[in-house]
Amino acid sequence: MDAQLLSGRRDDELPPPDRDKEPISMAVAVAALLGLAGVACLALLLVGTLAWGAFMMLTTRLPVYSVTVDGFSGIEDRAPRAFNLTLGIDNLAGMSKVCVGGGEAVVLYGGVPLAAGVVEELCVPRKGAADLAFVAASGGVGVPRALAELMAGEKRADGAVRVEVRVISERHRRLLSCTAALDKGAAARPYPCKKSVLVDESDGIRPDDGSGTPGFLM
Repeated sequence: MDAQLLSGRRDDELPPPDRDKEPISMAVAVAALLGLAGVACLALLLVGTLAWGAFMMLTTRLPVYSVTVDGFSGIEDRAPRAFNLTLGIDNLAGMSKVCVGGGEAVVLYGGVPLAAGVVEELCVPRKGAADLAFVAASGGVGVPRALAELMAGEKRADGAVRVEVRVISERHRRLLSCTAALDKGAAARPYPCKKSVLVDESDGIRPDDGSGTPGFLM
């Protein structure tokens, strides 16, 4: 009798297991697994998105604009000036169509307009490239003496005269500014252009009288 008391309760006297808790524990485990799976999927999606964004940044670039001076005349004597120019757009790594032109071009030296011309609209699809030839000219007197002296001094120092070519695209509200070297002894090559948003119709080139006629040296 004493031995039974020391050994504790018999197996048949133990409380039955709480079987109602087993489904609850299993449901919690399943929910936890589903939650972990969802977190893993979101993490994989985020990593994939970041990887794709990095890939696009490395392989995609903005369109490249350039201007080539194919020929010029009239900047060294008192004669009308003319510039044969080519506008180039490299959109080979772009993701959408780009358009420029549909306006005018101005050739300036030291901020002084020397010649102007009409630039037709040029649209280049994604993964494409194209060129557009145009002419900027003046129909009047030659370069003023003071400006001609500046040009001559620059040519003696650097071997070439650098002018600015602006392509004003009112239709697409774009302004291209390209610095090109004028050297008759050098082969024609493209010069890169900086693109900016066209603030207004003049952008510092047209006179303020509202006539719409560029104030070129004629």
